[in-house]
Amino acid sequence: MANKFNTTEMKTKTGEIELIGRVTMPNCQITGSRYSIMNRALSPGEEVQCDPGVMMYKSPDIKMNVAFGGFGRLFSGEGLAKVTFKNNTQEMGFVGLTPNFPFGVVMPVVPGELPDKELYCKRGAFMAGDEGIRVGMKILPAASCCACCCGGMPPLIQSVKSKKNSGDVAFLNAGGTIVKKTLKPNEIMLVDTDAVVGFSPSVTYDVRKVGSCLSCCCGREGCFNTKLVGPGDIYLQTVSYEKLAKLLVSDQSGGGGKKGGGGDDPVGALIGGLLGGGPEASHDEAALEAEEMER
Repeated sequence: MANKFNTTEMKTKTGEIELIGRVTMPNCQITGSRYSIMNRALSPGEEVQCDPGVMMYKSPDIKMNVAFGGFGRLFSGEGLAKVTFKNNTQEMGFVGLTPNFPFGVVMPVVPGELPDKELYCKRGAFMAGDEGIRVGMKILPAASCCACCCGGMPPLIQSVKSKKNSGDVAFLNAGGTIVKKTLKPNEIMLVDTDAVVGFSPSVTYDVRKVGSCLSCCCGREGCFNTKLVGPGDIYLQTVSYEKLAKLLVSDQSGGGGKKGGGGDDPVGALIGGLLGGGPEASHDEAALEAEEMER
């Protein structure tokens, strides 16, 4: 049976959005379509840096150290301390890292291969990276005061770049599914204010009102959408930490039975709703997880 879908035409019609999923690199593998694990191989003498608390497993001879990360790192949403894992042996080692928050996925970025050699990210987006990756603070390049206050990002954001060579990889944490869009010059993309993970320094960051007063009050998108103008790359996520927190607060304050978002277990109801909508969905979720493990 002939394929009735033209994939090239469909990609053009849907805005040429690129899905970032499982990734395999020469010394690293990111597995899991949800709740990603980053498996990083460490050669003798090699080191990787990361946030505190993201280590899931490691080979026994990998040495863990904690160092001062700097105030620029602190003001970008990270902690004062950074953790490093170094292979001091003469054999190959490994470390497994995973995001610190629910529904977290790992997004690899090579800053040296980007046109601007740098990526602007939401605060706290950095999870891990090669030794040469540098994390710092940047002032949000907002096009207006309204964009600075209502665009979804605070005035101080995070900058991720490489200091040593173009091959250094940074691993960012985001939530749900991650997509990438390359904007052409003057091309505009309107996105949810919580959806932005990162964008190129060449992208103009602004806001646009969602519409009428009724749209602002009842559309559940707030009063503004984030307006991103090319050229440059933008990275978006489906489940931000902020959106998850809002859903949790809304669920705890709501009423109803097991399917109504309230009841005796609001957290379980919330997670069930995000995964598929109720207690029955947990069985489907378990089946999906088992199938993924078999693959």
